[in-house]
Amino acid sequence: MYIENKRMKKIFLAAIFLCIGLSSFSQTNCSIKKGYAFYTVTVAGIAMVDENGNTINPEPVINRFIYIEWSGSKKPKIENVTYDKKPYSAVISAVVGSSVIPGDDIRNNKEHKISAKKNNSIWKIEIQSSADNKTTDQDCKNIIIKLKGTDRTCTFKLLQETQLMTLPRY
Repeated sequence: MYIENKRMKKIFLAAIFLCIGLSSFSQTNCSIKKGYAFYTVTVAGIAMVDENGNTINPEPVINRFIYIEWSGSKKPKIENVTYDKKPYSAVISAVVGSSVIPGDDIRNNKEHKISAKKNNSIWKIEIQSSADNKTTDQDCKNIIIKLKGTDRTCTFKLLQETQLMTLPRY
């Protein structure tokens, strides 16, 4: 009877340690707490004319950027950012302070104010479009950020992109 209890105790302890060990591998190393994707659309107010006098309609310019709330103050290392499975290059910069109103037209974008919790920081990721990736639609619903963690890659998905008001452009 004593040997059987001792054996059961060993099996029970081994099962507990196995559960703890497996659960530590399932935890993500991602330090993004929240993410917010925005875009602005600007169109030049004057239509250009080609050498034959034909009107060239101005194309809208779409600027995209993402704000992330990051755990700690160490700079995140971005591997890539995709919009609808199309890769874009990204430039990241720290936001001074613990809150920010996104976009250029601060007066009209106050309802989108982003605030970081204590011990977190806010980072702005500016999306750089290339000649290949000009066709991504406005209001994208599938945005994925891949970051390099300390030992593995972390993936953060955004499901919505918000259009912001811009200042008039001439």
